[in-house]
Amino acid sequence: MKRPQATAITSGKGGVGKTNLSVNLALALHKAGQRIGIFDADLSLANAHLVLGCRPNRTIVDVLSGNCTMAETIVESPLGVKMIAGGSGLAEVMGLSADKRQDIIRGFSELSGEIDHLIVDTAAGVESNVVDFVAACDRVIVVVVGEPTAFVDAYASIKVLHQDTGRDRFDIIINRAANDAAGAQIFSRFRAITDRFLKVNLNHIGTVPEDEKLARAVGKCEPVIASFPESPSAKAIMKIAAKLVGTEPPAVDEGAIGFFRPSIDTPQAAAGA
Repeated sequence: MKRPQATAITSGKGGVGKTNLSVNLALALHKAGQRIGIFDADLSLANAHLVLGCRPNRTIVDVLSGNCTMAETIVESPLGVKMIAGGSGLAEVMGLSADKRQDIIRGFSELSGEIDHLIVDTAAGVESNVVDFVAACDRVIVVVVGEPTAFVDAYASIKVLHQDTGRDRFDIIINRAANDAAGAQIFSRFRAITDRFLKVNLNHIGTVPEDEKLARAVGKCEPVIASFPESPSAKAIMKIAAKLVGTEPPAVDEGAIGFFRPSIDTPQAAAGA
């Protein structure tokens, strides 16, 4: 049986719509027939649960303190996506040690039989939590908008993730573009920058247009996929989900620590050696 996939959704800076995209992409994958979990890995400012319309009673902090198992933190949102909350503004998760981050990643093995695909909504930037959670995923999506500061921050993020994790393939979503043509132009300009300085492969997996229905959904703190499924932005996100379902993620080192991977120091990995 294939293990679940894990997809990191990250960005160089905040305010580019990363969490909103994470939630909507999770819902789109759920609509495509997959069992989806979303891990709010922005451990200092976790807010994905607000967009999903659920209120977690337990977080990763409870797992780390031994008060519950990873499976016991799951909250099923009204829209069918499972939520694993990271906590918000809690000292215990702001500046986790490397060992604690690895414990969290390994803990997701408990959920292997419950989900097919895990969306990992990271914090913006390149702090240690972000780097380790990205490294633990099979696929990395970087959210980019067509602003000079966003270009600089997204480039810096990809550079650090490439250097620190060895990752050389990144999927790119252009968010809040006027249309597909504008999104393609933004991606071309951004790729020209990375091609000049980095040995990485960027894959443009879609553009999400700015539209009035998207703005209304964001204003109501609701997923546009649920509120306005026929809107241009919702349809664009559904197309991106179809690409994720229809393509294999890059090959990863199955012996390295990662979400759902039987890393070399676990009993099941040793048994299979």
